[in-house]
Amino acid sequence: MSTTTTDYLDPWTTLCLTLGLLVAAVCVIAGLRGHAPGRVTMGATLLLQAALIGFVLRYLLASLGGQSPVGPGWELWAYLVTILMLPALGLLWARDEQSRWGVLVLAVAAFVAAVMCARAAQIWAGVGM
Repeated sequence: MSTTTTDYLDPWTTLCLTLGLLVAAVCVIAGLRGHAPGRVTMGATLLLQAALIGFVLRYLLASLGGQSPVGPGWELWAYLVTILMLPALGLLWARDEQSRWGVLVLAVAAFVAAVMCARAAQIWAGVGM
């Protein structure tokens, strides 16, 4: 099976990648302006978390339906579990860190989750294997 470098960019991957980068940008701007975690940054991160749950469920349902990744399954599931944990742990950290650093933690979590979504989709499609 030959895949091009953009075959993995399905709607779920594109949504999570775009949303993750957007949330990261909003949080970086808020952090650079000296804002503590607030409704906008926490809400945006919660929205990202909801999208990531859908992203992971997509792969779970595909796996239960008999499909399997082209790349290593253990690597895919390590990415997917980590993707789910990043924003959740970032939210817990930001709740306790009521300074600009709490918002910047959310930015890092959103950025890393976005990049990991793209990589998980590449593993599923076999891009770079």
